[in-house]
Amino acid sequence: MKRYGRTNLIWVCGLLALGSIGCGATEDALEPVADEPWGMSRAALTVYEQAALDTANHSAHCHLLGNFYWEIGNGAGLLYGISRGSGVSATTVMPIASASKWLYVGAYVQSRGYANLSTDEKKRLNFTSGYIDENTTLCGDAGTTVSDCYGPAYKNVSYRPLQNGRYFYNGGHMQKLALDDIGARKGTGVASVMDWINALLSTTLPESDSDVAVAGGFSGSAAHYRVFLMKLINNQYELSSKLAVDSVPAWQGGPNVSFTPWTVGQAYYGLGHWIEGEAVNGVWTLTGHSSPGAYGFYPWVNAARTQYMLLARSRQLGADGEGEKSRACAQTIRKAYELGVPQP
Repeated sequence: MKRYGRTNLIWVCGLLALGSIGCGATEDALEPVADEPWGMSRAALTVYEQAALDTANHSAHCHLLGNFYWEIGNGAGLLYGISRGSGVSATTVMPIASASKWLYVGAYVQSRGYANLSTDEKKRLNFTSGYIDENTTLCGDAGTTVSDCYGPAYKNVSYRPLQNGRYFYNGGHMQKLALDDIGARKGTGVASVMDWINALLSTTLPESDSDVAVAGGFSGSAAHYRVFLMKLINNQYELSSKLAVDSVPAWQGGPNVSFTPWTVGQAYYGLGHWIEGEAVNGVWTLTGHSSPGAYGFYPWVNAARTQYMLLARSRQLGADGEGEKSRACAQTIRKAYELGVPQP
């Protein structure tokens, strides 16, 4: 049974909470599978795809997440996608919160060239610079600039000398970097933040007033973010080969860690993104790179940079740990897809 050769998009609706499915399947075919009749290939699922679908519907890590869209792909594009529930698809635009960080850093390193980054710039990118904000506002007022967002009316970023050299997860580091680089840019218009980012990353991310909060104010869809991840694993960015460099401990209780939201095992923080891993025979081993957002948007690429994955959802209920919930669900679906066996 072929795993590749087509792109599947499955929409799942009905009474998911009760485990019953009340709809069919839709496929967006890139090219016909050579040895299958066209009419049959639209409905058929491989054992791997079915395992992923079953896991999305029934896994303990996923069933309480509400509606979401999940996809997996490689450097050539989307391999398989699932919409669970209604209202969230590959093209649904939503606030992506801290998933913004990876995009901003990708553009910043692209504009500078990694070899030209100073020590201070790298510290702002891996959150050890000592620049911490006081407020969590997204600076979403129309006409606000990056510079305004840095100031006391919004983020109120200040330098904390005792935190210099220590890991402190906070958007203030990046807001200081943007202040010094693109401080006059606004959320919308020709001289917008996204105008600058899209030109550098060859993306088409939408503009919003809150884009001036570069560490957490962007919006987009899985389809928008997919372009960035594909180019990242295809070595089209300066950042592509630098995902593991300049990393620092970022887990609770780690050396020189002042504050981190990471609660599951050991992790590091590189240039604007998390470096995930797991214990293999008692040794921590890098498994991938990610940038989960507070509302549940979770982008990921594997350690070998041959595969990407996304889970898109927006649950703005003020609950903690939505990014971690999405990570756990997305990784469980990925495991099912790779093994061809539904996961609990």
